[in-house]
Amino acid sequence: MRRLPLAAALCLCLNTLVHAADRPVTIPDADIEQLLSAYALVKARYVEPVDDRKLLGAAIDGMLASLDPHSQYLDKDELAELEQGHRGEYAGIGIEAEFDGPDMVVVSVSEGGPADLAGIEPGDVIVNVDGEPVAGLRSRQVAKRMRSTAGSRLALGVRRGAKGALRSIGLTRATVQAETVRMREAAPGVAWIRVSQFEEKTAADLVALLHQLDGQGAPRAIVLDLRNDPGGLVSAAVGVAGVFLPPDAVVFSARGATGATTSTVTVNPRFHRAAGEPDILAALPAWTRTVPLAVLVNGSSVSSAELVAGALQDHGRARVVGSQTFGKGSIQTVFPLPHDSAIKMTVARYFTPNGHEIQAKGITPDLPVAPNRGAKDADMPLLREADLARHLEATQDATSPAGARARRGTLESTRSFGTGDDRALAAAVRLLTPGKGLVSDAGALLRKLRIR
Repeated sequence: MRRLPLAAALCLCLNTLVHAADRPVTIPDADIEQLLSAYALVKARYVEPVDDRKLLGAAIDGMLASLDPHSQYLDKDELAELEQGHRGEYAGIGIEAEFDGPDMVVVSVSEGGPADLAGIEPGDVIVNVDGEPVAGLRSRQVAKRMRSTAGSRLALGVRRGAKGALRSIGLTRATVQAETVRMREAAPGVAWIRVSQFEEKTAADLVALLHQLDGQGAPRAIVLDLRNDPGGLVSAAVGVAGVFLPPDAVVFSARGATGATTSTVTVNPRFHRAAGEPDILAALPAWTRTVPLAVLVNGSSVSSAELVAGALQDHGRARVVGSQTFGKGSIQTVFPLPHDSAIKMTVARYFTPNGHEIQAKGITPDLPVAPNRGAKDADMPLLREADLARHLEATQDATSPAGARARRGTLESTRSFGTGDDRALAAAVRLLTPGKGLVSDAGALLRKLRIR
């Protein structure tokens, strides 16, 4: 039996993981022998020839898939896509989606991307991609089908809500350059700043916007909008939090299985600055750390968005307005493997500065405001961390899955944000400017400054 190629590759992968750890790892010889025996049977008896690397990748994929929903094996293409996403660019249609039972539900839509322009909204159910059903696939398998080269075409079968009619939508993939920071004036002197995702340039773009705003005079107040923000780079979240918090303030604490994954993260350049880059927080206008501040969140505020909201809330720097957040309180690290592949694995849970756990719970607003809900959303409940298969349970005051599902709420479309129907924004403005309220003049809401 031809075992040597797989055995050598498997040992190399195991050695990579062992050296990445800071504690001894025991490799079970009997289980490795079982895996190699299965490999030999496949190679000897399968009806068609099978590639060695494909088999090994599938074995690692299955191992990671048995953990939690955020741990996964990344092949060469998926690793490249992840790196592109962190830079704020990728060739696709601009959506985030998760499986809710058998249905793949759109969680968020990149503003100005192909999906947004085609009218796809959070809450829509993706039934098929180019005519191939998505039922039975994993989220990343569907994402891989939807991403390709810019300019290529695809067709999505989409249903609005659980009972909507199936419709086919043709889209052209594009290199999505995410503009993650935008600003509008919500009321005289009140800046509404929306952060749609946390990527490499997000904190720098926010700082540039605030310098631009400083040139017009310090605002009376700021509303930081993190609704429908799917998260992203933790370093970017630390940078954004650091814009509003004093130097060395605690942003969150990480608690993992080893000393390397247990730490307290503060507003310090080593946690948000890339090697060789200047400290973007060094020359901030002084008012950014004292201006009255409110943070908007909802059930689609995820991960890094929850870190920022929790830090600003715990320090008493901002009032949090909206609905309970998603509840992804875990950190993933990417470990490289041979052949330009990697594994993305959950290595720690994170906690707010006051020690509150986010995992499977989320951030509770100071001022609850029910999300906008249209008739089309009536039968489409919101997917949260506690609803995902194999999610990590909370370690503090754990909530039962049934109770979590009962409080799921509804999905909210970005199309309502900043309009006259935006109840959370109106509540935040009233909170920051008592007696003034939200300006009804549409012209004020359309005064927009963009960071290029």
